Amino acid sequence: LFRLKFLSLNCKIILLIQKVKIMKKIRLKELFNIPNCLCYLRIILIPIFVAIFVLIVLAVSGHLTRTEDIKEPTAETSVSAVNEQNSEPVSENSDGKVTLCAVGDNLIHNTLIDAGKQEDGSYDYTSLYQNIAPVIQKYDVSVIDQETVLGGSDFEYAGYPVFNSPQEIGDAAINAGFDIFNCANNHIMDKGSQGIMNEIEYFKKHKNVVYLGINEDEKSYNTIKYYVKNNITFALLNYTYGTNGIDLPSDKPWIVNMMDKDKVTKDIKEARANADVVIVFPHWGTENSFGISDYQKEYTDLFSKLGVDLVIGCHPHVIEPVKEVTNKSGHKMLVYYSLGNFISHQIEIDQLCGGIASVDIEKKNGKITVNGKFIPIVTHYNRTDGDKFRFDVYKLSDYTDELAKSHSQNGGTPEYYNKLVKKVIDEKYLDLS
Repeated sequence: LFRLKFLSLNCKIILLIQKVKIMKKIRLKELFNIPNCLCYLRIILIPIFVAIFVLIVLAVSGHLTRTEDIKEPTAETSVSAVNEQNSEPVSENSDGKVTLCAVGDNLIHNTLIDAGKQEDGSYDYTSLYQNIAPVIQKYDVSVIDQETVLGGSDFEYAGYPVFNSPQEIGDAAINAGFDIFNCANNHIMDKGSQGIMNEIEYFKKHKNVVYLGINEDEKSYNTIKYYVKNNITFALLNYTYGTNGIDLPSDKPWIVNMMDKDKVTKDIKEARANADVVIVFPHWGTENSFGISDYQKEYTDLFSKLGVDLVIGCHPHVIEPVKEVTNKSGHKMLVYYSLGNFISHQIEIDQLCGGIASVDIEKKNGKITVNGKFIPIVTHYNRTDGDKFRFDVYKLSDYTDELAKSHSQNGGTPEYYNKLVKKVIDEKYLDLS
């Protein structure tokens, strides 16, 4: 801008000098002499043409920056991926494919805490996930909804209603194959801001793991997390509808990502400008309801208008429909309204049937396609020889009548669950293999 003003000033000076010289040399009658007029015009116009040419050269060479680009980054803006240390450089024209799975609430009740306690006083939760781990590990990216805060041993371990889980729960989930943890939920403030900070410090020790929805400072709150896999750049966003009436601390209002429309809109617009695929993980909906609430519909409409590609929801503790939503511009968005529980000691049989979102994402010639299936799962638990319970997670297709008979809750048979999922989930999305 400075160079442009300087050039403009030079042009004005040149024109003024030329005008003074001309006025000294000519008389009024000479103005009507055609050859002389042409000569004088040539003297005046040549500097103008030179100035215009220089301006064009400057503009083409990039010295003149568009105001719009200053205000808002374009799609070419370089982004820093949270898994950058493990990612290959992304070529803008590179094709790629990613398989992604996501599961619902990792809801750690007292009995699950006790299930991992060893004779020497340590905790090991490998057994909770060992049956389902081979399924999870088949995917390029695996996501889990960490419903209870991993506040660790600074607080007493506790289940419902005010949760605090051993961080060994996180160890077992990571070892089972989960890469990304959604942490914004209604129980995240159960142990206050210190519980959240403990959870953040825990995840920071695991460099290959990404946590979403909670923030250690205001800068983190205002920073989108991008994740690069197989030449595809993902923007990952996680929000919660609330924190069970526990206010966020006045000195840390940024500590949890809330479902605020201004915040959500700002984040998604930035994410859309920089990522190939935008995924939102909302903690929303009505508990124990198979239907889609007005609140969910309202935010689904907002996500769609803003160009989100994939929405995977949790919170209701039961499964909800999967739908494809198309906005006015023709952009398609796949929505899993609720995956239900992944593992818990809830007691209603409908709460023991959850789902795995199984998603194939492909980038080809710059175009993104998202295709998904819903794999039903069952949380199984029963008492061992002592007072403890043993917990497992099975694909519904692997769940047998014999297992159902040994479950502590009666009625959750393979037949019952097959009827349930077919009632709630459109058949074209169901994977019962």
